[in-house]
Amino acid sequence: MKRETITRMLNDIDDRFVSEAAFPDPASAREGPERIKHMKKKRIITLALAAALILALGAAAYAAGLGSAIAEIARELSHSVPDEEMRKERPEAAAYIDEWNSRMDEWAEMGENSDKTAQSAVLPDGTTITLTENFYDGDRLALSYVLSAEGPRIDYDFGPDHECFDLLTESNGLAWYQDLSETQYLEIMAKLKLRGKVGFVIRTVGVGDHVRLADGTDIGPFIGAELDGNTVLVPQNGLPEAAKGQDKLELSFVVKTYEAYIWLEGDQVYSYYPVADGVPVSFEIFNNTSK
Repeated sequence: MKRETITRMLNDIDDRFVSEAAFPDPASAREGPERIKHMKKKRIITLALAAALILALGAAAYAAGLGSAIAEIARELSHSVPDEEMRKERPEAAAYIDEWNSRMDEWAEMGENSDKTAQSAVLPDGTTITLTENFYDGDRLALSYVLSAEGPRIDYDFGPDHECFDLLTESNGLAWYQDLSETQYLEIMAKLKLRGKVGFVIRTVGVGDHVRLADGTDIGPFIGAELDGNTVLVPQNGLPEAAKGQDKLELSFVVKTYEAYIWLEGDQVYSYYPVADGVPVSFEIFNNTSK
């Protein structure tokens, strides 16, 4: 299976400034910081139904103890050890790489010792989120989950009589098509060519950017990556005090349905991206050292 990884750093920078400055390109981002991070993530997950089956099988394999997504990602994100020339001419760069590799070694160690007992929750719409593995020793936390849901759904029930139509804004710089399959894109283009205009809603399911404790404490921001459908999250700045030294943690994810209202007319693109509502899903993980 082809493996692609992308390093994520979730912070408070508003990525709308980046998306609004971009040209229409499949790699450009959507409006809204959480939306952008979500769509970056979805770009590296195949949206076909066959791929959804592969992801499910991959999750089962990890859960059965056949591997660790956390450890595998750590290996893929590791850099080559700096040579003597770099250490002499670029000591700061060499020190950074050494520090990064040390962090990846720690990730690999956590992955090898993680609890690979899968936990799943099914949402009302049939979407399943599976926590494939976790590591928690009272001071450190690493998580891996898989979200199994069909790729973006397109509904052609959007037009001038819809309540959201007046909320559209011109948005030529937004790549509304970046997550669609080729078939979906060609279908939209065919309708546009035939009628000169077309309206539709794209609905995509994803996990929100934050993981919280039962009392609402935000554990983020996270640094992480993706591998074969498994999303790995490790707190960038370590755990907050409320999450340290516990026998177990109750973690809450929020699974959201993101909507994009799109109206194409000639060469113009109009869009509206409402704030997505989410469904909280909780998982209980135990201190690995107390078992």
